[in-house]
Amino acid sequence: MRRRGFLAGWLATLTVALAALPGRVVAGDTHSLWRVSDATHHVYLQGSVHLLKKSHYPLPAVIEDAYADSAVLVLEADLAAASDPAAQMKMMRKGMLEDRATLKGTLSATTWAMAQKQLGEMGMNIAMFNGFKPWFFAMTITVSRLQTLGFSSFDGLDWHFFNRATADAKPIVGLETLDYQMELFDTIAAGDQDALVRQTLKDIATIEDEMDTVVGAWATGDLPKLEAALLKNFKEYPTVYKRLVTDRNHNWIPLIRKQLDSGKVHMIVVGAGHLVGTEGLVALLKKQGLQLKQL
Repeated sequence: MRRRGFLAGWLATLTVALAALPGRVVAGDTHSLWRVSDATHHVYLQGSVHLLKKSHYPLPAVIEDAYADSAVLVLEADLAAASDPAAQMKMMRKGMLEDRATLKGTLSATTWAMAQKQLGEMGMNIAMFNGFKPWFFAMTITVSRLQTLGFSSFDGLDWHFFNRATADAKPIVGLETLDYQMELFDTIAAGDQDALVRQTLKDIATIEDEMDTVVGAWATGDLPKLEAALLKNFKEYPTVYKRLVTDRNHNWIPLIRKQLDSGKVHMIVVGAGHLVGTEGLVALLKKQGLQLKQL
């Protein structure tokens, strides 16, 4: 796997996975796209599918129109950093255990046995990951599994619009830095990292069967169905979900307000898992008194 591809894939798995999708997207009359406005200005909020196939394009015209109307592209993190060799090496170092510690010794016996069994069924030897921190192990096997199903982060919405904006010389900004995103995982408590690995292993085992529902809900912007599909497993791990999703949603609200107040039209592209629920971006922006129109 190319390092640049791995880093992009790792970024993709920071939010609730919307990745392993069937080979065709059937769009409806509405999409996971909102026009967010106050009395004078507007921005666009687009829920992202981070890994897709080339066959998922072209996108619906309304999404491309929103991009064309925007002067600035906003991503969870500026993907230009994903091409920086220094950032790549820093992330790799951050993901490795130190002082002769091992993944086997870090995980609970139950989780290690589960991982050993799951990877064996995937045709992978768990020994090659024994120097990885639990969160890095979870990210790595998720990206690897999705790639075997034919999906690529480079065909996801983030890279699609990043490449468009780069070619069009549009400014690109990130809501977060790579350093912040790495720290999000690296400072998760040991017990919660163990839970993250268990949840990842469960998701990988069923990912092909469950994503038809997810992509159908994403394609039509059906937030209740998205919430049911994406959040059901995280109910068992509220601390992890709060740290990786809802805390970040709250951090982003003042940034989105600032972008709206700038008078420049921004297109904000974030994982669709950040849109749903009572602490999702759609609900939080409405609480700000803003007008949201689904497109």
